Amino acid sequence: MKIKPFNVIDHTDLPVITLDSIPEVGDPVEIKNEMCFACETKIQVTGDVGKLGLIPLVVRNPSGVADIGDYIKCLSIAHRRVRFMKDNNICDFSECDEMVIT
Repeated sequence: MKIKPFNVIDHTDLPVITLDSIPEVGDPVEIKNEMCFACETKIQVTGDVGKLGLIPLVVRNPSGVADIGDYIKCLSIAHRRVRFMKDNNICDFSECDEMVIT
């Protein structure tokens, strides 16, 4: 499915991407080598392209964010899905060699 993502923080359009399935809230989505997370997942389809709201992992100029509460809520959902792993087992942050968002 072709998706036209937009940044829910500043409402700027992001490049069109193709995904196999619609992401759930908190799912990671990489755009131009930057990590974003699905936030508004009620896909609005226009023709054969759907719109998807994403939040960036890094927010530049946070004082310009209209509703920082919404951003933090979406980021919190994504954060709860983070797992630290070593040898395919969950472990403590200091002992792990990879971070996976489930």
